Amino acid sequence: MKNRDYRELQLSSSQLFFIFLAILILGVVIFLLGVSVGKKQTQIMKGAQMTAKEKAGDQISPPAEESKESISKELASLQKATEETQKKPTASDDRTLFYVQVGAFNRREDAVSFAEIFNQRGYPAIVLDPFSSDRKEIFRVRIGGYATREEAQEVRTKIQSETSRETDYFIIRS
Repeated sequence: MKNRDYRELQLSSSQLFFIFLAILILGVVIFLLGVSVGKKQTQIMKGAQMTAKEKAGDQISPPAEESKESISKELASLQKATEETQKKPTASDDRTLFYVQVGAFNRREDAVSFAEIFNQRGYPAIVLDPFSSDRKEIFRVRIGGYATREEAQEVRTKIQSETSRETDYFIIRS
């Protein structure tokens, strides 16, 4: 082999420092671009979810195996429970009602099916949409619309005695 086949690159320490600094800056820029793209993608996904919810009109598309009859029965029972809740007399003119919260779910379908269990037992169960202050969507299942805390406490005690497991149902005033 001849000397012409090999070339030697000699760099000073200051040149090595600037090359290292340039590579570091390039890496930081690429990282920040990735973060920026990720944030934009998250905003697009939230916008798409909100658009889908608006188009659905607060209706969740049912699973394929459910028939139209079961959906209509479910909606009828929820409307009945809502009507029963609204018919309850109030203790005062400010319309303060007491509810027993029996569950909170991430998915509307789970909350509705849980509320249906209580509707079948004869309790007026309702499913509340997530509050604007929630960090993530939580669908609350509540029973009642009772005029006094004592009424709500009696129902809570009765429900807890009907179950074989420990419950953490609590009373909400609204």
